[in-house]
This record gives sequence, C-alpha cells and structure tokens, in this order.
Amino acid sequence: MRRASVGLTFIGMLLLPPAAAAQTGADVAGVPRTPWGAPDLMGYWTYDTTTPLQRPAELAGKEVLTPAEAAAFLDERYVSIGRERALQLNADWWVPGDLTGGRTALIIDPQDGRIPPRTAAGRARLAALAPALRSRSADGPEDRERYERCIMGRSIPMEARPAPRLFQVFQTPDHVVLLNEQNFEIRIVPLTGAPPLPASIRQWRGEGRGRWEGDTLVIETTNFNGKWTLHGAGPELRLVERLSFADPDTLQYEFTVHDPASFIRPWTVQFPIGRAAGPLYEFACHEGNYSLPLILSGARAEEAAAAKGAP
Repeated sequence: MRRASVGLTFIGMLLLPPAAAAQTGADVAGVPRTPWGAPDLMGYWTYDTTTPLQRPAELAGKEVLTPAEAAAFLDERYVSIGRERALQLNADWWVPGDLTGGRTALIIDPQDGRIPPRTAAGRARLAALAPALRSRSADGPEDRERYERCIMGRSIPMEARPAPRLFQVFQTPDHVVLLNEQNFEIRIVPLTGAPPLPASIRQWRGEGRGRWEGDTLVIETTNFNGKWTLHGAGPELRLVERLSFADPDTLQYEFTVHDPASFIRPWTVQFPIGRAAGPLYEFACHEGNYSLPLILSGARAEEAAAAKGAP
C-alpha cells in the first residue's frame, strides 16, 4: 500500500476565502483550539467497540453489564464475530475489543437500545437493499452491496465495529475535512452556511453541511440517492452527526437518524473516539479487485452445475 496523498486536497482547502473566525459558546476546559478559536479536531482518530448496535433481547432492560456479566457476554460475542469473519475470509483480520463502558447497545435513544419499529416502506427497503451478503444475487455487480463493490465505505455515518477504524481530520475556518482510511473516503464539509443542494440532486454519500454549536461540530447530511440503506432508511434520510471533546484525547461521536418515512421515530447512536497515531495509508479499494469477478464467476459455476443436475 502507498502512503495517502492528501496534501493537495488540503492545500486547496486552505486557499478558500476564510469565514468569520469567532466561535460562540462557552469554552470547555482542556479543549485544544485552532488559531481562529474553534475546537481543534485535527489529527488522527480511531474507533472500535464490541458493543452491539442494538441491545440483545436477552439483555432487555440492562444498559450496563457488571465485569463478570461482560466477560461472559464477550466470550459468546467473540465466537459469533469470529464465525462471521471466517465466512468472509477475514477470520484473522479483526482485533477483539471490549464493551464501550460496559454498555449493551450503542443506541442511546430510544432507551431500550433498539432501532424503532420501521414503517412498511422501511421494512420493504431493508429487505430489498440490505440482505446478507451470502443471500444476495450475483447476476451482475449491481446486485452486490456498495461496500463490497468499493463504491463507498461505512463512514456516513461512522459505525463502530470490532475492527478498528482510522480517520484523519483537517480544518480551516470554513471547512472540515474527514478522511476515512477504509475505502479512502473523503468528506469535505463546508461551515459557511451554504444552502443544501436542490432535492433533485442525489448522491451516494448525500451532501453534508456543518456548523458549530458552542464547542460541538454538527454535520447535517441530506440528498441521499436511496441506492443503499442504513437499517431501512431511505433517500429522505436526514443524518445529524455531532462531535465534541470529552477530554483532550477523546471525542464523543453521536449520530441521529431522522426519517419518518422509514421509522416511527428518530434514533440516536453514541460512542467515543480516541486519538491515534498516523500515518493513514491508501486503502486502494476498487471494483476490479479479485473478489467481485470471483463472486460472479462462482455464481455462474453454481448455475451451470445445477443445470447439469450435479450435486
């Protein structure tokens, strides 16, 4: 892999006309700040957890586990994760993590730690766009999941999973840039108060607009194209992300899903992000990787065998 080359992108950002530098809101003790007064998010960050997104049914009503309960839960969870990664031929490519604060779910709202009930449209979208990889069709590349096709990673929103994710942040007075290592995905978020794109313009990663609320960076993303789904969400999804310092070396990350066409109410996920060492390396994911032609040719081989009546 080659070292990431993002210098030109960042230099281009620095040449943009600066916006007003003042930031409103009370200062938070120990928060590093840029020369223009905003919280300084720049640098390398990493996040991972073994806490599931949703609270398992058997842990209903239990938000936090004792150390003994957590150890027993993690034994079973490691086996489950390892089995899944083995099926993906990635059995050796994950780092067993811990529970985030002993929590049993990353969802903090609703309080039951579960994704709210979906509407009929949300259920239909989940069935159509989010089947398990092994149950997907393979008639052509379009049948495969966006991540598998290297179209985009899982950085909108950022999703904490057992394999650590690394990303880097750049800032100017009027832009924030987030570069995720996985799929080498760059998000350039203006802080200038620019209006959102017209509803007719839809993109895989949507279009983000940022602002500071005190010392919290808020990013609202809309205008998704609806060709993928976040647990049943559709193209009218409004994703609100919040990043703020918990301490000088830890960010609190939170995202809220607003999509009344798909869920009966909004829901919120929260987890910490820690400082990390760089550098960031090029992920170099592309649709010409061996996996995709092998998936398609394997499907054709299975069809040919079935047609011949082979076992």
